[in-house]
Amino acid sequence: MSERNNIVAAVDIGTNTVVCLIGRESEMNRLEILGHAIVASSGVRRGVVLNIEETVDAVRSAVDKANRRLNYDIKKLYVSVNGQKIRTIQRSVSKAIEPGKIITKVDIKELFNDAQRVQLPEGERIYHVINQSYKVDNEEGILNPIGIAGGILYAEYRLIIGPESYAAKMKTSLERAGFEMVRCVVNPVAAAEAVLTDDEKEAGVVVVDLGGGTTTYSIYFDNVLRQIGVVPFGGNVITNDIKEGCNILIRQAESLKVQYGQALGQSAPENKVVTIPGINGWEPKEISFRSLSYIIQARMEEIIEAVFVQIQKSEYTDCLGAGIVITGGGAKLDGLRQLMRFKTGMDVRIGSPTIGFSSELGRLIESPQYATAYGLLKRAVRDSNAQNTASEEMINTKRKKKERAKSPFGDALVQKLSLFFNEEQDTEL
Repeated sequence: MSERNNIVAAVDIGTNTVVCLIGRESEMNRLEILGHAIVASSGVRRGVVLNIEETVDAVRSAVDKANRRLNYDIKKLYVSVNGQKIRTIQRSVSKAIEPGKIITKVDIKELFNDAQRVQLPEGERIYHVINQSYKVDNEEGILNPIGIAGGILYAEYRLIIGPESYAAKMKTSLERAGFEMVRCVVNPVAAAEAVLTDDEKEAGVVVVDLGGGTTTYSIYFDNVLRQIGVVPFGGNVITNDIKEGCNILIRQAESLKVQYGQALGQSAPENKVVTIPGINGWEPKEISFRSLSYIIQARMEEIIEAVFVQIQKSEYTDCLGAGIVITGGGAKLDGLRQLMRFKTGMDVRIGSPTIGFSSELGRLIESPQYATAYGLLKRAVRDSNAQNTASEEMINTKRKKKERAKSPFGDALVQKLSLFFNEEQDTEL
């Protein structure tokens, strides 16, 4: 595939941050990250676009920053969608098979289309259709029925649904920013795409994505997405608790949480304090690390319990052999893994995208806060409709670099110059 036309871009629009990743599929069929950016988000509340103009500015800023040194012609974007009303419903459909015939791809396609013919509440839409299993006559638990003979083919689906306004506002924001929304993917699906292994999906696992405005979860078992859900609060409520508990400004509370916060109060040093500068002549304040961490722990326990209640309500409570994978910006909080293990009794690990190379860019992207954007990018690179093109200016710049590398002083010097240009290019990613 030409380097010029396989550029893809993804944007994760969250309550606190907008993350943009630009990448392509390499000749080795690997996802190569070319550019990245993370900027402050505005106009989004609890994962849903509230102020379109503010969202436009944030998206444009993120894409421009990620593309600044690449200069690709980015017009098409994969984007995440979130909101507390995203949920799943079950749908069962069936189809009679003609006598003497075997099941074909056409039959599967007909069932898939039939599953989407469902009466939804006004203003809602289907975001994803996830097949659960097939049944042929009385034979259950069939993963691939193509080629099987039978009388009736049954299929179970999970429909991920939510307000149509979630996607409509996102689409409007991107168009006003000068981009085309190729597809929107619900946040829990995209995050799981980035951080889960096939073995974990088979054994049974829960992905918990701790965002600023919401906390989402998705449950996988037997390599199939079984359920998703949204808890309508996240890291921002912790910041507000610190603000109220310490009587400081919201920006100071956020800085305290990020720089010094821990999820386990008992583990925080008892004799350490941080000084908050006074404002307009007010006396500075001293806040102990332990007091700060107990404030964080109290609210984090509430978030964990809210998610765990939903997990226990599902029919897969006893099928989660791989435990819980925590991702999202909130996953970086010290002591969170231990706290969640204590509160749930399950194995817990932190989920970060596995980029597969050890460069400075790779180490940066291998952070939980990039998980959703990376999951979007993995989907985008498989979608021919998502491909952007390199601008003429970028093509010409690369051509000039190659021409400068052709030296009359011999092959050895050419190799050294080529190496230099490659290293320079890498640092601009």
